[in-house]
Amino acid sequence: MPIVSLQDLLSTDVDVLVVGGGTCGLATATRLAQNRPNAVVAVIEAGDYHENDPLVDVPGLCTRAIHNPKYDWTYYTVPQKHAGNRQILQSHGKGLGGSSMLNFLGFVRPSKEELDAIEQLGNVGWNWDSLSAERVQTPDESVDGQRVAASPDPKNHGYEGTSSYLSGFFSGSSTTSELGPIAKSYPPHITEIHAPLLDSLECMGVTRNPDNSGGRPVGAFLAPTSVDSKTATRSYSASGYYAPNRHLPNLLILTGTLTTKVSLLQELQKATSVDIEKDGVQSTVHVKKEILLSAGTLHTPQLLELSGVGSPKILAPLGINAIIDLPGVGENLRDHALAPTVVEVDQSFKTFEIFGDPEQLADQQKLYAERKGLLAGVSSCFAFMPAAAFGSESSLADWEKSANLSSITELDALDPSVRRGMEKQYEILHGWLKDPNQVFSQILTVNGHYPVAGVTPDPMKRYTTLLVSYMHPFTRGRVHINSTDPKAHPDLDPKYLANPADVGVLASMISFMRRLYKTGPVAESIQSVTVPPFEEDAPVEVVNKFIADTLATVHHPVGTASMLPKELGGVVDSRLRVYGSENLRVVRIQSLTDELSCNIQSVAYAIGEKVCSIYPLSSPVQLFFFC
Repeated sequence: MPIVSLQDLLSTDVDVLVVGGGTCGLATATRLAQNRPNAVVAVIEAGDYHENDPLVDVPGLCTRAIHNPKYDWTYYTVPQKHAGNRQILQSHGKGLGGSSMLNFLGFVRPSKEELDAIEQLGNVGWNWDSLSAERVQTPDESVDGQRVAASPDPKNHGYEGTSSYLSGFFSGSSTTSELGPIAKSYPPHITEIHAPLLDSLECMGVTRNPDNSGGRPVGAFLAPTSVDSKTATRSYSASGYYAPNRHLPNLLILTGTLTTKVSLLQELQKATSVDIEKDGVQSTVHVKKEILLSAGTLHTPQLLELSGVGSPKILAPLGINAIIDLPGVGENLRDHALAPTVVEVDQSFKTFEIFGDPEQLADQQKLYAERKGLLAGVSSCFAFMPAAAFGSESSLADWEKSANLSSITELDALDPSVRRGMEKQYEILHGWLKDPNQVFSQILTVNGHYPVAGVTPDPMKRYTTLLVSYMHPFTRGRVHINSTDPKAHPDLDPKYLANPADVGVLASMISFMRRLYKTGPVAESIQSVTVPPFEEDAPVEVVNKFIADTLATVHHPVGTASMLPKELGGVVDSRLRVYGSENLRVVRIQSLTDELSCNIQSVAYAIGEKVCSIYPLSSPVQLFFFC
């Protein structure tokens, strides 16, 4: 049904309540409402529904909503000791669709081994075969798929117009012809530097990978995006899941409402209701069956701790009784982080700098009306690289030595169970370091000049940014409340660069990029290197300071409510149920046991779909299959 009023919700008997109408939350709620018509499923979302908003819908404007409190929670970290003592922005989607309506649209999958590792860490049924959700739209016929590395392999995807699937959401053959609600497509405009960049990467040992979706992501390719090419608009959970199903009478959506606490009966540890605030009015929503938290990696631990779920060491000083003692809540935070490199390119290239020219902007707006041009898609070359592709043998040996908790002295006070879980993760990381199929760094291109502190681009010139990011952070951070005020942002501490291996990976990648810029044929397109402001042989201290001063998040935080055995510091079990609770679950990316080498929205959708197979309501389970 359409978005409801507060009174509508309060007057309804709610069977299942989903807190957070984001990427995973809307997928979960919609599928539950579809599959269980006799159960009332309600969603409470703190933000609004940004329907038909160009800052959300138009792909080429996807960066404009960042930092805007209408769309973005704009969290900041505590001062980062190893990153210039800076407080680093952590954008987090505020609105129906969550971060899927705020992200930069990249839609790729991790490696098979990364998803299988979730099962390896104690979660039966969580593996490569059980996690996938999308529908792919192939490139225009005029595009040379091999040249630009954009040739989807039919065995990895379902295509619009097909009536069956070659790989399913769960193991085995598909039983439905319904296509996934999230579109995955390729941009209509491919940047002029793209193919030469792929050629130069191949000269340096990074081969093309025309379809990275088959569990082998290593290689370079044209990045697919969550854009519906038929409309040239963002495809996200609000447009893909909610909008086509807003007619469902048992799906209730309440927006603009902050959830402040989950009430638990201490003697039963059963979640019975949630406290909310809308327009200054405080209310309580009672729930008959289950409460599913999908409030994000940064918000979920805050809500758990405010509700008395977490470590007594955190809760007691704030006067909160620990109803469920779980020291893993808020720990295990991991995030992809990046350092920038920027080059000036040939003046004839169409980069985002042309938007500063009213005439060229008008031309692009006309092209967008035809679903073409820079506004209709985001063109980016992605390159996923194993450690040996950019790191020396001595560097790999150093990183291997750093893959342990003893390398981060700031974590000495961790609960023993949480430490054991982290050490298990490091054991897996050890095995991946020398595996040519496992990704440890990514190159992400931006068709213009990325903002870099202290650098002012010339608006008359053209630029391309190539960001370098680590994929498997060696450090571990945390998120904890510092107040009983639910509106106060928690202490967010990713501990960026606390483990020396992380800065080592980025430093090695910057050296790799310096060599890449001198390698033909891409070298012929580059006028000069703008960032970083030093040569390849710069002292390590100079490189490390540059990284500390420019480091930024890729906005992929995971892990603060880890799905691990309780004795390993886990917060939820393999059915996503909070340990010690009868009916409280966490359904979102924060449950992942490790960071993944991908843009994590693809896995967030898959988790939302998978919930249907593990949810214990009495009505029959109808499985939906996507590839």
